[in-house]
Amino acid sequence: MTGIPMRPPKIPGYDFVQLLGSGATATVYLYNQRMPVRPVAVKVSAKTLDPRAAALFNREANFMAKLSSHPYILPVYGAGVTSDGHGYIIIEYAPGGTYNSVMKARSMTCDQVLDLGIKLSSALFTAHRANIIHHDIKPSNILITAQGLPVLADFGISTDVYDRTETGFSPPWAPPEVLQHLTNGSEAADIYSLAATLYAMFVGYSPFQHEYHPHTQSELISLIINQPLPRLNRPDVPADVEAVLRRALNKNPDQRYYSALEFARAMQRVQFANFGHATPVTVEGMPPYPKDIERPRNGNAPTVRSTVQNRAWIKPAAIATAVAAAIVAVALVFVYGVLPRLDSTSGAETKQLAGAGTQDNDNTLNQQDDTVTGTDDATVPSPEHLTGTYAADGSSVTFTWTNPDQQQGDSYAWALVQGDGTDQSTQTTTTSDTTVTVDPQDGQQTCIQVSIVRKNHQMSATPTIGCAAKPQ
Repeated sequence: MTGIPMRPPKIPGYDFVQLLGSGATATVYLYNQRMPVRPVAVKVSAKTLDPRAAALFNREANFMAKLSSHPYILPVYGAGVTSDGHGYIIIEYAPGGTYNSVMKARSMTCDQVLDLGIKLSSALFTAHRANIIHHDIKPSNILITAQGLPVLADFGISTDVYDRTETGFSPPWAPPEVLQHLTNGSEAADIYSLAATLYAMFVGYSPFQHEYHPHTQSELISLIINQPLPRLNRPDVPADVEAVLRRALNKNPDQRYYSALEFARAMQRVQFANFGHATPVTVEGMPPYPKDIERPRNGNAPTVRSTVQNRAWIKPAAIATAVAAAIVAVALVFVYGVLPRLDSTSGAETKQLAGAGTQDNDNTLNQQDDTVTGTDDATVPSPEHLTGTYAADGSSVTFTWTNPDQQQGDSYAWALVQGDGTDQSTQTTTTSDTTVTVDPQDGQQTCIQVSIVRKNHQMSATPTIGCAAKPQ
């Protein structure tokens, strides 16, 4: 038997309070938990669980439980199956509604949007580091807790990056490569959707509904694929803030930020530059601020530190130790922050999406989903023979490397590596050449990391680290 449950399920230890909302895939009820005493939301599947549906529902519960410790991801408290075969997930009750209403009110300042973006980027990077892609970030999937905190919700169509099942996006928030069926989602696609959501906080609509005002979904999709991103036209939004969003919304996924953490770092820098403070990132094992922003001991707002002063010099005898530390630190960033950008194959089934298991009333354009396709993953080797040489006058350092398995469309992602290996905020740059020239770093050496990037956006599991010692 299928269909929305006729009555709220009886769950031991919980008392039904009221219906919160319903959508195509689930109904959400408010319950009171008896021990500990607290209100909770219970999301109940609209259909009885055949083996495939049960697997999908269990996957959502497992995904959310895996991420529940993050302050900006909606916690899951439990899961089960009702007596009549409907799956349910018990999640935190978020009484503040969603950011869909905030978007329509256009009530957020630029500083507040950056604060929101940094917090959600922290949550997104945490998910990506666990090899989980969200696939449907949009205002109605960002809930507001009783404490007023934003939380990323509805991992119901999320997939492990190694999963091969089909998935879907809501077209107003989907990147061009998804709408063109080139991928079924990736880290870069999630970053695009988050940037589109932040853009909407400024203008009240998804980016390509702003100014273009399409009348149909097909018209909207054509605009996203073919037309330039409209300007914000908000005099209170500084140009460097808009530039950060525009990079994250680039039609070419290779030109976006390489990770949600890098996106957060960019927002921190423009937030400090324009408002004198920066929201910390909340990512386990990562510093709250990029290395050029420090929080003073008195607890006041972070201050910018010059990158050319107070830097510890590395003695030649310690170069090997520093490089080893850098390899460990940078490898973690690439494995957790960049490697998850793998494509997945997709079937021919189309899904109906609904935010947080409830009816999404953004616009009729938000009610449709696209079927997407992808490619199989493969192991990408690391560059070899990475060496660097200082110019005779010491004004630059040139690095070269080789590709042990050259393929058509290969490019290379590289970034400077600080000698102590602790700065994970350095911006990654791509090149099609096997050589790059950089400015020398302070100290006795200059180091870079390089990774091979395939045409399908897969990357070396571990970057190669190379250092050049300054001539004595």
